[in-house]
Amino acid sequence: MDRTRRRLITGAAVLGGMAVLPPFAPDEVGNATELERQPVTLPNGLTVLPRDQWGADLPPRGPMGVEDVRFLLVHHTATSNTITSQRSLIRGVYAFHTGPDKQWNDVVYNFFVGPDGTVWEGRAGSLAGPVIADATGGNQGFSQLVCLLGNFESTPPTAAAQDSLVRLLAHLAVVYELSTWKNSAATFVSRGSNKLPAGTNVSTPIISGHRDVTFTACPGDRAYELLPSWRSRVHPLVSAARTQSGLQPAQRLSLEAP
Repeated sequence: MDRTRRRLITGAAVLGGMAVLPPFAPDEVGNATELERQPVTLPNGLTVLPRDQWGADLPPRGPMGVEDVRFLLVHHTATSNTITSQRSLIRGVYAFHTGPDKQWNDVVYNFFVGPDGTVWEGRAGSLAGPVIADATGGNQGFSQLVCLLGNFESTPPTAAAQDSLVRLLAHLAVVYELSTWKNSAATFVSRGSNKLPAGTNVSTPIISGHRDVTFTACPGDRAYELLPSWRSRVHPLVSAARTQSGLQPAQRLSLEAP
């Protein structure tokens, strides 16, 4: 049994139904190169901590494919809003997602956003390109998943978290040529979820909440009600980025002027 597998079985505590792995040991952190651990600054100035900042000793347990990204999906971890260590929380998510309950190859979310605005790369390779994600209730496909750390059923995300979320969503929209004009929608044929059986024709906002495509309370009522505001804040950032780079608005999706 390899070392990572052994730690998943014997070295994890359980907190709120989610396994929590012990912190890094010094030699495990050393498994990643110094370059791989360096923060990445996006063109819009947002800093993202790469996956090896939290999981240098927790490699993916199998291959993951390339996604055809047509929309962005907002989640929350549904864990306590009292977070003593974002790194430990993300490691706990990894333990749960790769453990016996889910058996996914890696943490499901492409990116995490902490309450202080810290942004983390989640699923391996997400900073480099479009990695296929998974999701509770089934993966309807065609999305990248951004997850807020915490529970937003009765409490909204912090202003810092919302600011980083908006900037991250704007960056992803530019990278994947997604329209953020008012009422823009992604259309695709679902690969299957408990709400959208495989073969279902789907139309959903470019920035959607998890509950839009799966039977779930995620990302929480107080976060979900903020989605219109986030969409309106994302659009001017995307427009500015495209203007600065000389790019034209995305054409593959139906557009309506904001």
